[in-house]
Amino acid sequence: MLGINSEHGEEDLSEELEELFKALGNINRLILIYSLASGEKEKFSVNEMAKMMGLTQPAASQHLKILKTVKILNAKKQGNYIYYTFNQNALLKHKEKIDFLFGCVFSKCNESKK
Repeated sequence: MLGINSEHGEEDLSEELEELFKALGNINRLILIYSLASGEKEKFSVNEMAKMMGLTQPAASQHLKILKTVKILNAKKQGNYIYYTFNQNALLKHKEKIDFLFGCVFSKCNESKK
C-alpha cells in the first residue's frame, strides 16, 4: 500500500490514486478534460459537451459525473443548466499525489543505477 508521511501526514493514497487513474483511464473523459482545458470557454453544460463530442446527453452526463466524483470538475447550477469547471484546489492535490508517486519511482530508479 502506498502511503505518505512527513509533511503530508499519514495517508493511504492507493485507493485515491486508483480512483483518479480509473477516471482518467477513459478516452472520452480525457477528451472532455482536454476540451475544457484548451477551449475558449471556461465552463460547459452537459448538452454542450455531448454535442461537441458526438455523445448522447446521458453518456456525457455520466462521464462528467465521474470527473466530478474524483473532484476534477465542479458543477454549478445556473438556471436550467448545470455547468462544469475545473476544481483547481483538487487538481493541485491530485498533482501532489502523482508527483509523490513518480518521485518514489524515480528515486528507486536512481538507486538502481548506482
